[in-house]
Amino acid sequence: MCGIFAVVNDKTNNAAQTVLTGLKKLEYRGYDSWGIAIKPGRSTEAVDRLQVEKHIGKIGEAKTNLPKGKIAIGHTRWATHGGVTDENAHPHLDCHQQIAVIHNGIVENYLEFKEELIKKTHKFSSETDTEVIAHLIEEKMRPSVIPSEERSDESRNLEKAVFETFNSLVGSNAIGVIDFESETIIACRNGSPLVVGVDEKNHQFFLGSDVPAFLKHTNRVHFLDDGEAVVITKQGVKLFNVKSGQEKKLILQQLDWQLEDAEKGGFPHFLLKEIMEQKETIAKIASINEKEILEIANLIRQGFRTVLIGCGTASYCALAGKYFFANTGFESQTYGAYEFLPFSQFANNKTLIIAISQSGETADTLIAVRAAKKQGAKIVAVVNSRGSTLERLADIVLSVGAGPEIAVVSTKAFTAQLVTLYLLAEATSNKYEPGKKKIKELSKALHNWLNKQLTNRLIDLAKELIDQEHIYLIGKHLNYPATLEFALKLKESSYIHAEPFAAGELKHGVITLIQKGTPCFVLASNDEVKGEILSSAAELKARGGRIIGIAPFNSYEFNEVIQTPDLGELTIFANIIVGQLLGYYLGVGRGADPDKPRNLAKSVTVK
Repeated sequence: MCGIFAVVNDKTNNAAQTVLTGLKKLEYRGYDSWGIAIKPGRSTEAVDRLQVEKHIGKIGEAKTNLPKGKIAIGHTRWATHGGVTDENAHPHLDCHQQIAVIHNGIVENYLEFKEELIKKTHKFSSETDTEVIAHLIEEKMRPSVIPSEERSDESRNLEKAVFETFNSLVGSNAIGVIDFESETIIACRNGSPLVVGVDEKNHQFFLGSDVPAFLKHTNRVHFLDDGEAVVITKQGVKLFNVKSGQEKKLILQQLDWQLEDAEKGGFPHFLLKEIMEQKETIAKIASINEKEILEIANLIRQGFRTVLIGCGTASYCALAGKYFFANTGFESQTYGAYEFLPFSQFANNKTLIIAISQSGETADTLIAVRAAKKQGAKIVAVVNSRGSTLERLADIVLSVGAGPEIAVVSTKAFTAQLVTLYLLAEATSNKYEPGKKKIKELSKALHNWLNKQLTNRLIDLAKELIDQEHIYLIGKHLNYPATLEFALKLKESSYIHAEPFAAGELKHGVITLIQKGTPCFVLASNDEVKGEILSSAAELKARGGRIIGIAPFNSYEFNEVIQTPDLGELTIFANIIVGQLLGYYLGVGRGADPDKPRNLAKSVTVK
């Protein structure tokens, strides 16, 4: 969840500012506080310790007061252990301020370490689990611990101390360590993402939790796998097995991401930009993954039990996928990945797990996948981010290619994943080519429909709803998961309580919530259950509800309607996009940050 960034050999000799700029690109990962540690350059006043600056709050337009230098690390925090205070912000120092540590994850056994270190006179200044890492490394580098014949090799001692410390930590963690004396940065990964970037032209080296942090400098990268570590010096980057300490060959890949993919491009917020990009990203899916989709479809036809899992938005995508498969005559099951473990015992070598995750680093999804894989299941990863843990665990990868998604609220990645599942379902019933044609028609319809007239209508509606405390939504069949996703966008973006229900639940207690003027959204399509959903809308209207139809038609039961393109079962895409846009405009109107909603982080890498 937290964001890690570091630079070595900064060409501007202003590494702190370079790190600050990179951290701003990672605010979506966590942002209740931030901090930077730097070794000042020779041109600055001589100091014998690392210089640290850290603050609570968002980075915004902040500027650092740190001295110039060529090597620095930084961090954006999403609090787990310890409150949101300057003291608990990262980086954390050892007693002599020679070592600074940044960390993403949770050290589950930190208390036992802390108690022992306090007995050895180490002084702690925070409530975090992270600070023990700095002191553990310091303890392992004490002259009394290091054999005399090894004390001359400072960098080797640091490497050994960091690796030993990291191997002793329990939990899912990624750390970055900067050492004053050797001017070295060491990073280790076990569960939480890390990526190295190499700018060969300027001989600069970068470390980040995600590529957008350094994309303006280079797209030549290596994604660290679990159990890998990198040692970054002025000379270059070396890759190691953190368990054995053995060096490995560093293989770089060149991403096709462009800098403009991670910039706002004239939009006021990333969220609005990414909503509008769906006109292009949805069409793109029709031209990729054909070989993999046909391979998976063949497995399903062979009788593989199909299970779709995900968390949050991805779980709603999975549920919609279940309806797509049902519409083509194939049964599947869905689980929130966080509730899958009791059912993982039923997985076997005839089970196909389709795991959906924007980042590919969602902790609960990875836990579920590992449990199923242990039982012999075949794993399909439906992911957007490149180089993720889920990709490495998967037998088959469906990369949805939506490009960097910077806003915490997922939009274009969600619809790209949903298109992927639709095409897979169509391929399973030997209708892949007609399915691709329908997706292209969907994209064309969105181009015509996503216009100024629509956005003005939604802005007016947002103004009318801006002071509401409760909004209710109903849908049926495919529009039920659409309703779940629509409501989530309202909650995430605007902080309004938005509660979705299957229309069939109304008579079973839910209708008691409806009073005169209560906003009730009804998501509908021209499908076999149109009459039933309109009947439910009439029940809400009879109780005084303000009925807002989201549908390709108008109806007597609606007080008003936001009309969407009539695209058969694909109508749900436009219905969902209305929720994305309405959530955005409500959030802006209520003073929320659409790109970085409170308490949320993009990649949920802890349990």
